[in-house]
Amino acid sequence: MSSFTPVPTVPGLQCVHQGKVRDTYSIPGHHEHLLVVATDRVSTHNKVHLTQIPGKGQALTALTVYWMAEILQGIKTHLVAYGRSIYRFLPDGTYPADLHLRAVIVRRLTMFPVEFIFRSRMAGSLWKDYYSKSLPEPYGLELPVGLELMAPFADTMFTPTDKSETDDPLDAITTATHYSDAFFLALQAYEMGREFAFAHGIEIIDGKFELGTDSLGNLVLGDECLTPDSCRFVRSDDIVIGQEPSWLDKQYLREAAEIIWAGGPKTPLEFAPATITETVSRYERIVLALVGRSLIEFQADALS
Repeated sequence: MSSFTPVPTVPGLQCVHQGKVRDTYSIPGHHEHLLVVATDRVSTHNKVHLTQIPGKGQALTALTVYWMAEILQGIKTHLVAYGRSIYRFLPDGTYPADLHLRAVIVRRLTMFPVEFIFRSRMAGSLWKDYYSKSLPEPYGLELPVGLELMAPFADTMFTPTDKSETDDPLDAITTATHYSDAFFLALQAYEMGREFAFAHGIEIIDGKFELGTDSLGNLVLGDECLTPDSCRFVRSDDIVIGQEPSWLDKQYLREAAEIIWAGGPKTPLEFAPATITETVSRYERIVLALVGRSLIEFQADALS
């Protein structure tokens, strides 16, 4: 793992966890709550890159808030407060001017050691690392013979991984059985997201969800949700079976990294200005497509 860029300064709070993209802080007097700050750091292939993507943290926060607060009705999530409401939980102090645009207050959860990943089409690592190479399917499932890139599955595929640095595949049936309630809740969130996105001209090709339990034992959807860092998005009319689509998510940056590495060691990268600009544009376009407003407009409406 590469060295991280500096932690955002949040005066008076202790950083209890620094992830690849998010920093988590404890809050004095609020043991059951945490402050989660989405940074502009970017990671691919389990490497945190040297380049940051301006506004990325704000886009991830806006989409997560939109899904959890407005769309995923009936699903219990960890979201407690967002926008300027976060300051009601924080001690008096001077904070970064855009903190309320990139941070949320969430319930403290005990997380399951599983990434619940669902797929609707043959794409991503399932295609690249296994199916296209005729390697054994790593999730204990049998896939149809003769599928092409971007071919739809008859039913949603469950391809869970663990939370190690290498995201190792887990047996799908065993995992779904052991975490049955979490499996069905994550599947419900995925299907709700897909239905909503499809109505807005977007197809969610795959998505990752993380769940846990709160202090009362309630099952809760946590982490980010249906964002371009945790899902693959593509415009429905851009899908052509057998062809790689123009992705509206982090996949664009993954592909750029692979071109630079050219099969060599996967070291943290500095991306070209044009690559950064295009990545920012794709994140902004997916926010506009799903939310129906630009990032700035949504922030003015919901986060100010």
